[in-house]
Amino acid sequence: MTFDRYANPNDRHIGKDKARYLLICNTSDGLIAQLNGVVVQLQLARRLGLEPIVYLHKRSFMFGGPNPYFEENCGPNAWDYYYEPIGPSLNELEALVKKGAVWTLSTASELARLYRWERKSWFMNPFGYYHSVENCADGEYPHKWWCDEREKARVFLKDGTVRFSPAILEQVQKFVDKDFSEETLGLQLRGSDKFDFGSGANLGEKVLPEKYFPYIDKYLAEHPKCQRIFVATDQRQWLKILEQAYPGKILSFSQWSLSDSDQNNFHATQQKAARGSEVIIDMLLLSRCSYIIKCHAAVGEMALVVSPDLKFIDLNYEDQPFEARGGLTRVLFAPMIKIICWLWGRLSENGLALAKVVSIEEDHIMVEGAPPRALNVKEGAQGRAPRPPVISKRFVSDAFRSSLQALADRCFTYVRRDHAPNQSNAVALGGLVND
Repeated sequence: MTFDRYANPNDRHIGKDKARYLLICNTSDGLIAQLNGVVVQLQLARRLGLEPIVYLHKRSFMFGGPNPYFEENCGPNAWDYYYEPIGPSLNELEALVKKGAVWTLSTASELARLYRWERKSWFMNPFGYYHSVENCADGEYPHKWWCDEREKARVFLKDGTVRFSPAILEQVQKFVDKDFSEETLGLQLRGSDKFDFGSGANLGEKVLPEKYFPYIDKYLAEHPKCQRIFVATDQRQWLKILEQAYPGKILSFSQWSLSDSDQNNFHATQQKAARGSEVIIDMLLLSRCSYIIKCHAAVGEMALVVSPDLKFIDLNYEDQPFEARGGLTRVLFAPMIKIICWLWGRLSENGLALAKVVSIEEDHIMVEGAPPRALNVKEGAQGRAPRPPVISKRFVSDAFRSSLQALADRCFTYVRRDHAPNQSNAVALGGLVND
């Protein structure tokens, strides 16, 4: 096992023949979570002086799981369904691989590090480091922290690295021109499988439609020009509740991405690419609203990244049914987590994180080794990859990940309150805004 640096940061300035590339070919599940996974790898590429290539193939969900939005007849790269390409074509990529110029993340643990433990990354959720060491998930809304995180992602929108496809933008504009009123209120509701996935129980709590009613009523009373309410949700039954409560005012776009149960439609077999388009369009339509009332979820959060001046309120922070208790375990473990994160980051960016790509054949990506190994080895959406050999890069990364997760799980316990306090002490729409 070696930790030799795989690229000279100055190589990208001396021509394509000597440039080095980072192949971004694995990410997460939900479409905005996939964008998050791409951006944290774009950040890594810039830190290391590598040119990025985004190629989300059929099995690009966490190293072998099926990409929920990949559709064979729409093309080999799911990223290109919704965004402008980043990097060369697949044929050019194969040529660069033959030259030995392409690297990629070596294991799912390194992707998890960028999502959860690398402070330089863009965090869409306060989990991992920012939950266990610096708790941004409970108590008063951490306004500055969220603003700083959103700005990390905006860099890639501002410089044109991430660009939405013209077809997507055209559909958004047509919908706004046809259906939005002079003022339009946006609602983002996340149901189905919303739960505490490591960001804290308060942020994982489902916010039911009825919890939105007082905030909607107050906004409509104070903004008589608001004649339309745009709803972005993954729950068809919640949309029906809102249509009954506010007849003639509710607008919605999505159809295929809506679920009638607690099962998320991520891995539905029909209209995969169309479901992805709906998610992106919902997010962009939210970003065009005058104000949004949201819960803690990726679609609403990304709308705030796209539209920096958009004002909002986050109901998961407003109503916190759990009391987070740290105690002695957190005092002991948080400093350990901080040190391990630093050490893992240093090793990762000096060779541990990446493996050289030696061949690409559709979704079958092989990386260096003796013999070369398949990168996408997990079987199915819930399957696990085989255990790595001892004293390999994968073994070291997996050990870091397991250690950090074990420590983080012991930093907080949650106790349900008898009466959850309202953080703003009233339905005050001006309380939590992005200004």
